[in-house]
Amino acid sequence: MEKILIKDLIAKASEKLKKAEVTDYVIDSRLLAEYVFHIDYYKLLVHPDMETDVKNAQIYNQLIEKRAAHIPLQHLTGNQEFMGINFKVNENVLIPRQDTEILVEEVIKYINSQERKVKVLDMCTGSGCIAISIDKLCDNAQVVGADISKKALEIAEINNKENSAGVDFIESDLFENIKECFDVIVSNPPYIESEKIEKLMPEVRDFEPRIALDGTKDGLEFYRNICNNLSRYLKEQGAVFFEIGYNQGRPVSKILNEQGFEKVKVIKDYSQNDRVVFALR
Repeated sequence: MEKILIKDLIAKASEKLKKAEVTDYVIDSRLLAEYVFHIDYYKLLVHPDMETDVKNAQIYNQLIEKRAAHIPLQHLTGNQEFMGINFKVNENVLIPRQDTEILVEEVIKYINSQERKVKVLDMCTGSGCIAISIDKLCDNAQVVGADISKKALEIAEINNKENSAGVDFIESDLFENIKECFDVIVSNPPYIESEKIEKLMPEVRDFEPRIALDGTKDGLEFYRNICNNLSRYLKEQGAVFFEIGYNQGRPVSKILNEQGFEKVKVIKDYSQNDRVVFALR
């Protein structure tokens, strides 16, 4: 049976992805090799003579073709790590991003500072990555995740089960089917301005759900809608956490101020861009 050097496949794949203008062409060619051949790339550096058969080489090359068409890497492997937890993803959910870990870290710090059971609502939950991470990493949290998309919630339920989490998921258009009040409301809502969607990377623009991206004309519509309901669904002395775009710290803070929130703080990410708004009632 013909054997093929894995390093040669990776080298050709990297060149193909580079020509297709895939941003992380070197990393993606390696990660797909790890996925298909079940190897650690660094072992390959030590043992450059590692081989594979024709069948697996074909599978790898087919995935490279799809990646060259800008299908996201995570859609090809079917998963993405977030907060040290593995999450299933597909075209029906937003792929969890490292920036959102800043949001979750802030929520966790707040919950762990409370000496009581904390009821948490994750609005626009998508894959469930925020809700499940909080559930897994906070012993005193009782978490509900809500989303308008039935298909997204199917993925969230799979992630809930596979990670042995205890989140309750609800299909709801924002607060439409929410019947209780919470100590913490957290959300990474759609916040990209509609006219900017077409300028996004093709991986995002063409393959991630627009419903999870489009924040309407000014990108602030979901913040307004959520904040308009906080007096009804957020308990006294409760806390709200939003992920925001790099230029939305001031306008989202203003929306919260207009709803009577005086203690509002904007938290920056590792690139020193505005990333999270935190407010206390």
